[in-house]
Amino acid sequence: MYTEIDKCKLCKSNNLKLVLDLADLPIGDKYLPPEKKEESRNLYPLKIMMCIDCGNYQNSGFVDPKIIYNFYLSRPATTNPQLSGAYKEYADYLLKNFSNNKSNLKAYEAGSNDGTFIEYMKKELKMKVLGIEPSPNLSKQANDRSVETINDYFGSQIASKIAEQHGKADFFITNHTASNIVDFDDFIDGVKIILKDDGVFSLQTFYHKDVIEKNLIENFTHEHLNYFYIKPLQSFLNKKGMEIFDLKLVPAKGGSFRAFIQKLNGPNKKQEIVDKIQEEEDEFGMNKMETHNRIANFIKDIKSKLHSLINDKHKESKKIAAYGTSIGGTTFIFNYEIANALNFMVDDDPYRQGLLSPHFHIPVVSKDEIFKQNIDTIIILAPLYFDQIVNKNKDFTDKGGTFVKIWPTFEVKS
Repeated sequence: MYTEIDKCKLCKSNNLKLVLDLADLPIGDKYLPPEKKEESRNLYPLKIMMCIDCGNYQNSGFVDPKIIYNFYLSRPATTNPQLSGAYKEYADYLLKNFSNNKSNLKAYEAGSNDGTFIEYMKKELKMKVLGIEPSPNLSKQANDRSVETINDYFGSQIASKIAEQHGKADFFITNHTASNIVDFDDFIDGVKIILKDDGVFSLQTFYHKDVIEKNLIENFTHEHLNYFYIKPLQSFLNKKGMEIFDLKLVPAKGGSFRAFIQKLNGPNKKQEIVDKIQEEEDEFGMNKMETHNRIANFIKDIKSKLHSLINDKHKESKKIAAYGTSIGGTTFIFNYEIANALNFMVDDDPYRQGLLSPHFHIPVVSKDEIFKQNIDTIIILAPLYFDQIVNKNKDFTDKGGTFVKIWPTFEVKS
């Protein structure tokens, strides 16, 4: 179920050093109905390692992907219209900048989720599309919406079959999937097989420099096996016969990058931003072990303030809940050690209501329960959406309720 990794996933060096020792976690998004709750009981180590040779960061091991992706709750099309809007801008950018006015374009996506992104490319941009998605329930949702999707993990073997049966791609896309890949070597081998010689591979993932700089600890999960930044990724890709020729920093997940990649000696000119960002990484100290000390100190500080507030509330017999059931919420609960303080968790997605949280089995309910159970304080576990949550729950603060913000600083709003 859990496999330790003793080599760098990029350069294969065994010169790995521990830089951040986090709490053991269950699978972060394994919210389950009561009859299946024991399936989320197991805890697995979460230690962040640095490769001294190339500077890459990665988890110390990985959980069997089938445990994580056999049923997946995240559904962008249903739950995050803002994300869908960003994806439309993204798809339009690809067409405008890299299509070379060609017709009959083909766009394939690995980790295509419910098909939101490539559905837009199909319907609005008139491309032939294909998704590759490991989660059975999400691939079914995509196919039900007429977005052709293969239920499988992407790699060299499936790439060969797709290239033979569907042809090679003008665009190959992976959005917040690359960091989750167990065998990234084989994944990139698959990209080279499936991509036309003048094709563009667009890789979007969270930017580990932003994670460190902004203390985005919700990105530390068992899904995320690599914590990418540009310099070691570019070095790895060069050795695989590919190169990043352009970059765009985007706000997704608190800070992400979109790397536009081609085969070596491809038609697109390398842009100055690629080298500029790598210089900024060096100046920041991305290749220094002590860089992660700021995250450890941040966790310690927020934990102390949370526990002080919780103790005061419990002395007054006040009830406490949490708002948000993302994967990152599990990271917060375990590293801040607040599970025993929570009466329940609130989520606006009916898909999650009625389920129990991983390991501690905290019930997930609708916001109606906030007033029914006389909750006094709500800790928001989706801090990137703090303002949106507070604004649509003004009736709670109007009646004397308190919201707690845990990022980027600790704040109490009433």
